[in-house]
Parts: sequence; C-alpha cells; structure tokens
Amino acid sequence: MSTIKALIDLKAFRHNLETVRKITGEDTAILPVLKADAYGHGVLPLAKEALKAGAPAICIGTIDEGIELRKAKIAAPIIILDGFLDEDIPEILKRRLTPVVFSADTAALLNRAAKKDGKIINVHIKFDTGMSRLGIPFTDAEESIKKIKRLKNLKVEGIMTHLASSTDTNSPQTEFQIGRFDKIIEMVKRNKLTPKWIHSANSGGILNFPSSHYNAVRPGIMLYGIPPSPLKNKKIELKPIMTLTSRIISIKTLPSGEGIGYNATYITPRSKRIGVVMGGYADGVKRLLSNQGAVLWNNKPLPVVGNICMDNFMIDLSRAPEAVQGDEVILLGPQHEKISSQIWAEMATTIPYEIFCDIGRRVERIAK
Repeated sequence: MSTIKALIDLKAFRHNLETVRKITGEDTAILPVLKADAYGHGVLPLAKEALKAGAPAICIGTIDEGIELRKAKIAAPIIILDGFLDEDIPEILKRRLTPVVFSADTAALLNRAAKKDGKIINVHIKFDTGMSRLGIPFTDAEESIKKIKRLKNLKVEGIMTHLASSTDTNSPQTEFQIGRFDKIIEMVKRNKLTPKWIHSANSGGILNFPSSHYNAVRPGIMLYGIPPSPLKNKKIELKPIMTLTSRIISIKTLPSGEGIGYNATYITPRSKRIGVVMGGYADGVKRLLSNQGAVLWNNKPLPVVGNICMDNFMIDLSRAPEAVQGDEVILLGPQHEKISSQIWAEMATTIPYEIFCDIGRRVERIAK
C-alpha cells in the first residue's frame, strides 16, 4: 500500500467540465484532453467521468494510451493527438482509434492499410497555422486537402490546429492563427469535405478567444482546475482536482548546529523537532522545493528543511508540537496557497502542467 496518495476529486472535475460548457455553449462539443495519464491525475476514472458528462470523444497523446483505454472497455472515439509511425497502423485499425494526420503521405499509408482490411477509418487532419510543431503547413493546405479527399477509406471526422500563444491576450499570434485557420476552413468547404468537428481552442483559447471555439474545443489544464494564465473573468471558477498527501514516518529532536539532509544545506539554529515525510523527487516532489517548500499539517503550513531526497524529505515541526509519527500531511492541493501547484511551479521554475505530469508511478491515485 502506498503511503503517498493523489486524491482526485471527481466532483471538481465535473464542475470544471461544466464551466467549459458554460463558456462555449451547449452546441459546442467538448473533447477533453486526457493525455499523459490525464496530466498525471490517472486517466481511466476521468475518461469515464467525462463520457458520463456527455463528452463525445476522448483526446489522448499516444497509441499506447489509446490501447490502454480500449483494454479498459472504453468504447467511445479516442483521438490520438501526437502522431504515429507506420508500424502503429495495424493497432490503430485493430483498436478503432482515431488518428490525427499531419501529411497527405501519412494519410495515404493509412488509407492503403484500411483498404486492405476492408475498413473505413476516421481521422482528424491537423494544420500548422503557426505553432511550427505538428501539422500540414499552411502553404500546403489546399493541395493536401485535395489529395486526402481522394482517399476513399478515410473519413475526415475533424480538422484542427493548435494555438501557440492563447494564454497571452496581448499577443497578435492567436488572431493570426485563427485567420489562417478560417482560410483553411474555406478550402475544406471548397473541396466539399464535411468534417463533423472543427477545433482549435485549448484551455487558453476557451478562456480568452471566443472566435477560436468553432464547434468543438479541447480543454486540457483547466479540466484539472488550473487556469493556463490568470483569469480575467472573475465569474469563472475552476476547482483544482488533485490533493497529494503523505505521512510523517519519523520524528526526532535535533540539537542546535545539526545539518539536515544531503550536503547539510540546512543547519538547525537551535534545538528543533524534525519530521521525515515519505515521498521525494521519485514521486514528483521537486528537488527545487528544498528549503523553500511547505506541507500542510492540521491546516498549518510547515516548512521543508534540507534537500529533498529520492524517497523522503524533512520538515520543521516547531509549529506542530502535537505532531506524531503517522500523521497525515498535505503536500500539494487547493487547501492553502503555500501548497498550490502554481507555487510549486514558481519555486521549481516550471509550469503546473509539468508538476502534475511528474507525479510518479509509486503514488496511488484515488478518484472519488
């Protein structure tokens, strides 16, 4: 049994889904992005909850993630966002996955395999409107559309792009990308393709750029209760869905002048009670939180002292004289600003996305 646990609040997840629905309207499909094990939160319970809430499909990153969901009896459409190689095509066909294609040549390979198997395969075509990552280049868009339209064993279920700067409302980049995508939509119509879903909006697009919504959106980080940038509309409330907990496994009283942890980066200025908490950087507790992070015990923030180790770390119990071995502490969650994912990210010079995705395999996810 794991001592360190990630408690996942399904009611908060459902609230965040409903928040997306209120922003985009009832007629806009919500395609929840649950890649990377639902950003570290545990994909299966959240996939089930999203489908129960009316999501028509699930977006994940890789073929393996799609196979995992199929093995778990998820029958809904599963959109593979991050690409595939030639050797993945048999599994795509076998598992009825919906790949995103980035070139006419890849589409032709899929079509050939589908034709050989006597199948029609749904695909989404991705266009690069300015992210310069995955997608058919804007300059090749119309020619590629014409080639893909001729592929009789592919059904173009969706067309999409990805917004690079939607968190920055002062940047012209997003409006530029939307303008390009609008032109691509005209090309698609001109060539008599009729995709069911047209989508570009990630969480930033949903919150900041209504013109990016089209008839489907792909919320990611906001589903987990974290805005991708500070919320401008104070009426919008997102609820963080993860609380990371552990327990104190040892307590000792150290004299003044004692070094704590590797390299003794903290020296006790006086006699102190020090607690050892199960969990370390192998579990996603960033080493950069050493000597600056905190945990919550009985609603009191207690500072981390010394370097965070692979499997555990130390805390100062000066403000918790009643603390005993076995007591629970909260490492990460919405209960206090000092343990929020945003604070962790700030201390670790990263973003909340990475904080969640780095929560390790040893951490037991409990969704309820």
